[in-house]
Amino acid sequence: MTQTIVVMHGMRRGKQNQLLMEELDRVASQIDGTFDVAFIESDELSLPQIIRKHLWEGETSFVIVPLLLFSGRHYLQDLPKVMHEMQLMFPSITYEIRQPLCDHPSLTKWVNQRIEAWPDAHTPGSAIILIGHGSPIVTEPDDEIDTLAAQITTELPVYTMMFYGNKLYEDLLPQMKDNYDQLYVIPIFFYNGFLVNKIKKKINAIKGESDITIADALNFEPELDEMLIDRLNQKEAV
Repeated sequence: MTQTIVVMHGMRRGKQNQLLMEELDRVASQIDGTFDVAFIESDELSLPQIIRKHLWEGETSFVIVPLLLFSGRHYLQDLPKVMHEMQLMFPSITYEIRQPLCDHPSLTKWVNQRIEAWPDAHTPGSAIILIGHGSPIVTEPDDEIDTLAAQITTELPVYTMMFYGNKLYEDLLPQMKDNYDQLYVIPIFFYNGFLVNKIKKKINAIKGESDITIADALNFEPELDEMLIDRLNQKEAV
């Protein structure tokens, strides 16, 4: 039997961990089988600890489902490293790490719905900006947010920026804010947490007379359920 483990970044403080756990409780009844939960940032529910628990129960096959939007350092480096180290200690372990959520159609649908709900969605002189977490270490998230932008159905220009990395919104936004009459910024984040609030505060400080509207993050809307349920119900790789 294969044990599925949902891996979340987690927070050392604040209520985000609890909100994420409540989100998983909502989808648990809509999937085939069961799953456990581990946090990347945790002293008690780390991935190695959860795997060891299941090894004691006789499980050696694992499916790792990252609750991550983009494939940054945690996905490309941290999770593979943990699983490789666990496999070295316990050679009977087999595992599959599933893709992050950035390429899921429900995320594209959510962005399209956000844009259509904007009053200036069909106003000439308007543009859309997608802002993701980004990474100062790897560039894959930059490519992924560009791919997401290319799938958006709006006729307006769509630009991509990041909080970290080579596409810094703090550098790019001031250069373009005067080129359009209206800008609509959509944060590609799970919830209106620390980083999204920091983005909003910074944009409000630099926008001047520009008309810039900042949307909310996903905030556990139905599209997030759809993405999670699909990843959890996905058949194992052969």
